[in-house]
Parts: sequence; C-alpha cells; structure tokens
Amino acid sequence: MNDLRAFFEDLATRWDAQQPHDRQEVLRLLLAPFAAELGAAQAILEIGCGTGALVPCLRERAPAVRLVSIDLAHAMLWRAWQRCPGAVLVQADVHRLPFALPGGAAAFDLAVCHNSFPHFADAPSALRELARVLVPGGFLLVLHDLGREQVNAIHSRAGPPVQHDWLPPGEEMRRLLRQGGFRGLQVQDAADRYVAVGRRNGGR
Repeated sequence: MNDLRAFFEDLATRWDAQQPHDRQEVLRLLLAPFAAELGAAQAILEIGCGTGALVPCLRERAPAVRLVSIDLAHAMLWRAWQRCPGAVLVQADVHRLPFALPGGAAAFDLAVCHNSFPHFADAPSALRELARVLVPGGFLLVLHDLGREQVNAIHSRAGPPVQHDWLPPGEEMRRLLRQGGFRGLQVQDAADRYVAVGRRNGGR
C-alpha cells in the first residue's frame, strides 16, 4: 500500500465528521452550473468519490445516468457504499483506469474530479488516462468547494504525503489540460471555489 492510499484509508473514519452541516447544499450549488452537461450525459465517471457525498447530488442531476465512482482507498469506498447502497463503486487509481470497451471505444462522456485533482501524482498522465476513457468532446469537471489558496493551505498543514498536493493557478491548469488532451473551456479560481472545465479533443 502506498503512502497516499494509507493516508486516505486512515482519514476515512474521520472525514464525514469534519464536514460542515450544509455540505450537501454546497455540493448541489457547485454542480448547478453544469445541469445541461450532467443531464445530457449517459455515463459519468467520478474520480475520488471519498465517502460518497457527491453521488446523491449527481443522481439528482442525472437520474438515468450510468454512474461509476472510483477511489484509491477501500475504507472510503466502504463508507460510500453505506451512504449509497446502490452505487457502482470501484477501487482504482486514476493513472490506471480499469475501463475500456471493445475496439478501444470510450466508456464515459463526462468525468468529475471533486476535491481529488491535487492528489494526482502525475497530473498530465492522469489527464491523458481520463481522455482515453472519455468520448471525443466529452467533458471533464474539476471541482473544489473551497478556494485554491485554502485548499493548498490545508494540504500544507496536513503533512506527508499530501503537503505538496496543491491546486495549480489558472494558466498552469490550462496548460495541464492541453497537455492531457483537453481544450480548457473555463478555469474559475475564486476565493470560495475552484472550477476547471475541459473538453476532450476530437469533438465539436
């Protein structure tokens, strides 16, 4: 077990207790600008689902979608299953996604990385892997319900192995998206949230 997975296996027992009481409403508001993209999706991949807080919010926006949620830590997935017993949960690493359709066809038309992007050990490699499993023109949403400076400060104080897991500033994120095979459509680097939207190359 690597250090990052061990960190999140340990954190799983305390994570929900550390969240604000209005967390579900905050997550709903975070998803609201993407109602059209979520509603049109047939298959969504959630990266770093943690204890499953975003799953009900995604289901509200896209009730008929095929939703697959992955996380590195088994303990996080166990708590996600307790929260959402019908969810499709897979223990996997974003750098080596276990999804492929016959003939190399893509498996998803939208991917959501909520509060997980800073923990990608090799962001360009992870983005290329996400592009591999997305259809041409598929959307990538990188969402944080805190601002970049706050996220980076929290990780800095947390110590190894996440103390250097930082969100990049806007221009750096756009560069990473391009490197990974996406067109950077939006980067919102605000005091209370961080949102980056990419679209896989090859679509309209």
